[in-house]
Amino acid sequence: MKVKYSRVVFVDSEINSIGNGQISKINFPPSAFSVSQKEQMRLTLSSFEMRRNWYNINPSNNTFYLYNPAGAGVYTPIVIQQGNYDDFNTLAGAIQTALQLVPLLGNATCVYQPIPRKYLITLGATAPVGSYLVCFQVKLDPANQPSTVSDNGYYNDSQELLGAIPTRDGWNGVPVNAFRTGTGITPMLSPYVVALNTLEAIYIRTNLHSGNYQTFGFEKDLPNQQGLTPTQIFARIPLSRAYFDPQFEFISFEDPNSLFSMYLQQTQLSQVYFTITDDKGRLIQEVADGQAENGNLSFKMSFRYDILVDDLPPTDRVLNLKNVRNKHEDLVMN
Repeated sequence: MKVKYSRVVFVDSEINSIGNGQISKINFPPSAFSVSQKEQMRLTLSSFEMRRNWYNINPSNNTFYLYNPAGAGVYTPIVIQQGNYDDFNTLAGAIQTALQLVPLLGNATCVYQPIPRKYLITLGATAPVGSYLVCFQVKLDPANQPSTVSDNGYYNDSQELLGAIPTRDGWNGVPVNAFRTGTGITPMLSPYVVALNTLEAIYIRTNLHSGNYQTFGFEKDLPNQQGLTPTQIFARIPLSRAYFDPQFEFISFEDPNSLFSMYLQQTQLSQVYFTITDDKGRLIQEVADGQAENGNLSFKMSFRYDILVDDLPPTDRVLNLKNVRNKHEDLVMN
């Protein structure tokens, strides 16, 4: 295939947003963005810029639970205050505050251990006997969702912050101890290293059928299985820092190597939607309601629109017997 024609499209989502402001709708003039049956369209990301206007601790990763098998409430939410935490000691203090807001955990502590990069959590002398901490990350099992566990808390990434073990799909009514061992007053140490952020990259998604594929692990609504499934992911933009840094306020991506392309089977572009999500398909969490609608989560993007044609006409693909005989005199043709 060779490029017959190219043009560059510049997108400013601030003036093209719909719904809650996190979906950008672009209306393309059909006369300028259409191809014949013998041609193909290709979209290739060129650049992307966005301010990092969200918190590294937010509703997608700040909720876990105290499980008391003998208590009336059974599950009590523990919610870390949303915000931008730029070191583990500060985040450990926020976790401790969240724990102490829970009844009977007024003396709870959370201390960061710098050498193993883990949290040491003690629920305190008044903690219910047999109680422990639970991190839910359940995708497709809403039937077992406890009444005191919120939707955000039931599908949450808090275990990554805590270096803990999540309770996932197929659990049998008894949740996993997020810290593996330790209940009640027994100190609990993170089994794995802790994190300041659960967002390694942001994803640009579209409503176009691109022919690209993804694993089943990305989406909340996809089954837990191996293999690949068609995707509407256009590009993956990696994040180089775990938290907002005023020295590096912008997420900036330039792609001179055409890493992210979509080859479209349709012959015309009319309406295209662009959405920015995390790796699990969730919209980027707003700092406050209306943030995206007011343009405070907007992005700038440019992509190249190419019209491709086959550089080898169909007639030239037919085997020419005359040419074959000239090169292979002894060849017998049946």
